[in-house]
Formats: sequence, C-alpha cells, structure tokens
Amino acid sequence: MVAARNVAALEDVVLAAGKLGAQALAVPTDVTDAEQCRRAVDRAVEHFGRLDILICSAGLSMRAYFSDSNLEAMQRVVHVNFLGTLQCTFYALPHIKKAQGSLVALSSLTGIRGVPSYGLYGATKFAIEGLYDSLRLELKPDKVHVGVIAPGFVETPLRENVLGPSGQPWDNPPPPPFRIWPVEKCVDKIVHLLVWHRRRINLPWFMGPLFWLDEIVLRMIGNAILRYAFPRVLPRADEPARVQGQPQVHADGKR
Repeated sequence: MVAARNVAALEDVVLAAGKLGAQALAVPTDVTDAEQCRRAVDRAVEHFGRLDILICSAGLSMRAYFSDSNLEAMQRVVHVNFLGTLQCTFYALPHIKKAQGSLVALSSLTGIRGVPSYGLYGATKFAIEGLYDSLRLELKPDKVHVGVIAPGFVETPLRENVLGPSGQPWDNPPPPPFRIWPVEKCVDKIVHLLVWHRRRINLPWFMGPLFWLDEIVLRMIGNAILRYAFPRVLPRADEPARVQGQPQVHADGKR
C-alpha cells in the first residue's frame, strides 16, 4: 500500500507494481491529518489482511536560517516531517506488533549533525531519530524491528520543492555543496536495512566513522567545514527571494 497526497504519483506506482506482477493499493493521504493516517492504515489491513512493514518517507525540505524564517512555514515542516511520521507510526504499531514486523523512518544526516540553514529541517529529523531510538527499546520484547535511514542529499521531487524562508519554494534552490545520491541508491539501502534488520544505515556509509571522528576532535573540524559549505547568503523572510514566480509572503502577511 502506498499513501501520499499526489494522486497521479500513486497511480503510477500501482501501474508499475502491476507490470511486475505485484498487487498495490493506493490511498490518497495527507500525513498531517491524523484521521487520514488512521484511515490509510485501516485500508491496508482490510485489503491485505495484515501489516508487516511501515516505511515513513513523507518529507518537506526547508533551507533558511532560523532567525530569518516565517514561523508558519516552519510549523508546516514540523507537521509533515515529524507529526506525519508520529501519526502513521501510532496507528500502524498495533498491527506491526502483531506481525512482528518492521518500522522504518527516513531521517537525514542533518538529523545526526546540526547544519547551518537546515536547522528546522534537521530538528524534525532529530525528533524522528529520538522517537525511533525509544521505540527500538520499547518494542524489543515484541520482536519488532525498528530502523532508520539517514541519507545526505538525494535526487527526489523533494529537491524541487525546497522551501525558502518565507515558506514559498525556491525557484532555484541554493546548490548542495555535497554529492546528490540517486534515489535508487537510497531504495537499495532501505531494502538492505529491512532484510538484515539493521538498526540504521547512513548514506554515504562513511559518514558514521566521520561523525565518530568529529566528536573526538570536539567538532572543531566539522564546524569549520559546515560553516564554509553552508554560508549565510540566503535572503530573509522579509526580503525578495527566487520563488516560483509568485509574490513572497512575509512574516507579517504582506506581499
């Protein structure tokens, strides 16, 4: 079962699954609405008779310095990224426990290490990390696998709708300073995590050792690299930005 707001994308997934001989169910869902999350889980169980795996991948990216950002825009990112994961996990959990299945959440490297201009986005991923770390301990007696994928930049539609400080998408988002990974690579990591019941997988893999080294040197090297790679050159919420040909909504509601 696939659930998302984009009905056309859902239909494409169902069609692709059918060509491979698989059966798929599409349920249009806004994960910020708890009732829609509950309904999606119920539909999956009614249709297939059980629920073995939950993968929470809904996300909304925002690149802007915290002090320059629109509060309502930041709240929206929290609702999609964290509450969307929380609500889907809450309603799926009884069925996952019954099946002794897997809970998987898409985090980010920004959910492990703070990054300038990704403070809000990273905060939602830190929250997911904390939630799933706790669930891993709570659900061990129930033999439920809990895993987290933490990728860097991935080539998905998420990159086409990166929010600026006003909450409007950038027309041309500031380019990432590091490699953008193909989505197929991320999918491979998810499959590996599920098959081997891994606790976490980072993409790229070497970020784990680098984070460990970063802590040994008191984050001094990491801080210097991140400040250089993500300079403060972004506009404020009350300044013009390159958004999709639309007037920018300011924090005071003016255009």
